[in-house]
Amino acid sequence: MPIKSFRVFGEPVDVLVDASMTEGKSSLLRQVSPPGGGPPPHWHKNEDETFYNVEGDFEVLMNGEWHKLAPGESAYAPRGSVHTFRNAGATDGTLLVFVTPGGFEDYLEEISVLSIPDDMPQLLAVSERYGITFIQ
Repeated sequence: MPIKSFRVFGEPVDVLVDASMTEGKSSLLRQVSPPGGGPPPHWHKNEDETFYNVEGDFEVLMNGEWHKLAPGESAYAPRGSVHTFRNAGATDGTLLVFVTPGGFEDYLEEISVLSIPDDMPQLLAVSERYGITFIQ
């Protein structure tokens, strides 16, 4: 069972393990993305992310190139690297996202009330506080 759930950019995110459970070392999230879904390209100052495709047809952007991420495969995005993922399939897909250190779930929950493009200035301000930069 998730510890908490919310929607980020309209996509459901479940917090499966939060920073309080790991002494701040990591977090584990589950995200369900519709066809075409996924966040805008961005980079993190503080976190590394590992994406694991549970089901669906995903692609990840790493080092300026898109790569297929088949079910059962994973991809690692070290802090400082521009990255994102997208559901390239015709049905909903599910990713597990392992984040180190923990606490990224707090950022996602804070931005869960925001929408793009209406709340973009607020999204950018919150993101800056957390060390996350969106690439435009």
